[in-house]
Amino acid sequence: MNKKILVVAALLMVVCVGGAFAWSIGVQGGGGYPAMGGAAITFTLNDSPLVFAADLQFHDGYFGVGLTGDYWFIHDPLVDTAVGPLSWFLGAGAGASVGIGNDYLGLTLVARLPIGLNMMIPVEKIEIEPYIQAVPQIGVAILPKVGLHWGVAANAGLRFHF
Repeated sequence: MNKKILVVAALLMVVCVGGAFAWSIGVQGGGGYPAMGGAAITFTLNDSPLVFAADLQFHDGYFGVGLTGDYWFIHDPLVDTAVGPLSWFLGAGAGASVGIGNDYLGLTLVARLPIGLNMMIPVEKIEIEPYIQAVPQIGVAILPKVGLHWGVAANAGLRFHF
């Protein structure tokens, strides 16, 4: 009985706190080096410059699962268009990924520098945000051996702001 009360209380807290903030969720896809391609679920709190993603990357012979968090320290409009303002952003962030394959297990930690373009398009009670970004990154591979890791990703995505 006590477990049920705790579960209900936790769910109510999540719903109430989530309802107090405007948020967004979306999908993105892309490729780059060393990943051949990938897909992610991305989310933000609308009043915050923080952007998060959980991704799946496809490499030659293995795949990776990762988490990223970026802080956009510049997000300025470039031009007003008929559907909404076109803006550019520049940020800094961090990421971690685990690579898994037949005879492979890798762990990588990176520093990221996302730069891109986005647009907020109002549609009834939500805003739709299409975006493109390039993300150079440098870090360290911890497994299977310690070493320098670098890469760049190019992504296109779509977020829905509620």
